[in-house]
Amino acid sequence: MAERGKRTCETPDWSGHERDTSALLLNVLTTATTGSAKISRADRVLFTACEFWAAARNGSLMDQLRREPPAQLRAAEAAFTVIGITKAATVLRHGRMALTESDPPVSLRRVVEFIETSLAELDEPVDRLIGAYAGQQAMDRQNKRR
Repeated sequence: MAERGKRTCETPDWSGHERDTSALLLNVLTTATTGSAKISRADRVLFTACEFWAAARNGSLMDQLRREPPAQLRAAEAAFTVIGITKAATVLRHGRMALTESDPPVSLRRVVEFIETSLAELDEPVDRLIGAYAGQQAMDRQNKRR
């Protein structure tokens, strides 16, 4: 696994998800908690991508990955791939492989540092891509109601 710059828990350049993303995410969470409808695959993709991205950008990825890190990394990688966030998905795949296929395995702490640093330095518009995906999902929902 390649070494990157120093990890910092503070990410002053990230102020949270975009408005469309937050609005649809709230709708997904409300649906999930009330049981008013079945959660779609697209909803799970959005939730997984948002949860992982926020944890990585807020420096709380270690807490996020405490339970079943390879499975969570695989799910986030798949969600990013569905949305079209290919560079971030590649970072997660490298992290997952370092945990599961390296001999000896790389520590979770080191993998988390690599992922958080790599995603912070990424030249991919992750928030914009998640926002576009959320916007498309919102339009699809409106079209189904008609």
